[in-house]
Amino acid sequence: MDLCDSQLPLVENEVLNLSDIGHDNEGCSSGYDSATELSGSDKESDTSISEKDPSPAEPEVMKYRSTQELCNTLQYIISLPDLCDVMFIVGEKRVPIYGMKAVLATRSRVFHNLILEAQRQSPVSKKSKKKSKQTPSLSNHIVIEISRYQPEDFREFVTFVHCGKVNINSTNVTGLYCAAAEFDLSDLKIACRDFTTKSIKKGNTTSILKSAKHYLPLHRAANKFVEKVHRYQKSLNG
Repeated sequence: MDLCDSQLPLVENEVLNLSDIGHDNEGCSSGYDSATELSGSDKESDTSISEKDPSPAEPEVMKYRSTQELCNTLQYIISLPDLCDVMFIVGEKRVPIYGMKAVLATRSRVFHNLILEAQRQSPVSKKSKKKSKQTPSLSNHIVIEISRYQPEDFREFVTFVHCGKVNINSTNVTGLYCAAAEFDLSDLKIACRDFTTKSIKKGNTTSILKSAKHYLPLHRAANKFVEKVHRYQKSLNG
């Protein structure tokens, strides 16, 4: 399993190698640059101090950057429904997954539009107020139906949107790729392609294709993804 850390604007990480299975030179619209797994001390700490010799005319300045605790805090917040204001109802089993609209809307234009639309469809009125008293668990949340994803895959995706990091494996890579395509997070698409390319080279494609079956009838991106997997696999086999 590869840990792909999405790079916050304040963090300087190694640039992710582009995938061989159809990179389309997309920019990173989300504001994050994906990176491969950090090594050594970089994995343990995301804190850095940079100093420069001030000129005689400039005051002394020290820049201090620490993002790991911020990521951990955001991950903790989205695990607590009472601290969130968006609730996704995901899949056939209608699993609730929570997020913060300020983060979601600023990370993805698609999320921004979904949230605005959900707010328009839930006007504040006497009827809605009365209903919210009967269902207090929904009263403080914008509710958005997400029907075409496996709940655990979408939970990983929402975690990535908030925290900038995700564990990509053979069972969730197709779902993450579809979500990245639908919600326009091109850095995550590149990370999924990179993981898949490495898996194909190692001959580990069976579980990827098996998990992709959940998405093939529902997502155009899944069809393209599987086609690229087969095409790249065939090219390696000669």
